[in-house]
Amino acid sequence: MKKVIILIITGIVSAGVMSAQDGARPDRVYVPESGDFAIGFDASPLFRYVGNLFNGNTANTFTGLAGTPFTSHYDYFQSDIMPAVSIMAKYMLTDEFALRANVGLLVRSASDRYFAADDAALLDNPLSEAKVTDVLTTNRTGVSLMLGGEYRLGKRRVQGVFGFGVLFAMQNLGEKYKYGNALTSVNQNPSTGIQGSVSDGYRTLKHANSGASYYTGLTGSAGVEWFVAPKISIGAEVNLSAYYMFGSQEYTVSEGYNAALGKVETRTDILSPGDRQFVLGTESLGGALYMTFWF
Repeated sequence: MKKVIILIITGIVSAGVMSAQDGARPDRVYVPESGDFAIGFDASPLFRYVGNLFNGNTANTFTGLAGTPFTSHYDYFQSDIMPAVSIMAKYMLTDEFALRANVGLLVRSASDRYFAADDAALLDNPLSEAKVTDVLTTNRTGVSLMLGGEYRLGKRRVQGVFGFGVLFAMQNLGEKYKYGNALTSVNQNPSTGIQGSVSDGYRTLKHANSGASYYTGLTGSAGVEWFVAPKISIGAEVNLSAYYMFGSQEYTVSEGYNAALGKVETRTDILSPGDRQFVLGTESLGGALYMTFWF
């Protein structure tokens, strides 16, 4: 892995040095043109890794190359729900103006299974060791999206890049419970293997909108790109973003036996009315130090 990383850096630097020697040649096109498409990634992990190779750092790790979604910059975002990386892409409409996008996505579904005593079998045979299965399914969804454009200033190998865009993000965590033992008027307290799923005689069926939030706003950016080789650039950029966060109501659905009514009932309890927040600040959407490859 170290050899591969060193070869990448060496190739980029060599290309930059060689291109600097013949930069005056008219047949070499360094900057993007109308119709070009680009992908990019945050290069900070790459340069940090290479730098640590030469400073004696024995705990050097390479965390991968990818874009940075704007939702990763504030610690109140839930890291296990929101995407940690994103895809960066650009398309040149003209020689100076490009469309740009930064997209992050995380969809995760996990089912934990637990054994519980088979109440029906125990009713027939108190010594029965039969089991049923309870299932707790946890669904996590996170989206980070920026769509916008940018204007590029300069015809030579160093260009100023000024962008704007619309921001949107959402995150949600939900849980669903499925039990092997039915709750009935005869079996009012069925056995379950899921710890903490029963409260005051009611067992949880659904826990919805835990940490559910939506974010929408605008961003502007200013940066510079240096083309170390034809259609390969290293850039730095800073963003000023303003967006509004609003959270959904968090609630649970549960079932239990109502002795007063003499039947099993389902009820919904609101746990949180939902939060509101406004954020205005600078950040590094896409990457504080990034590399872009044009095709």
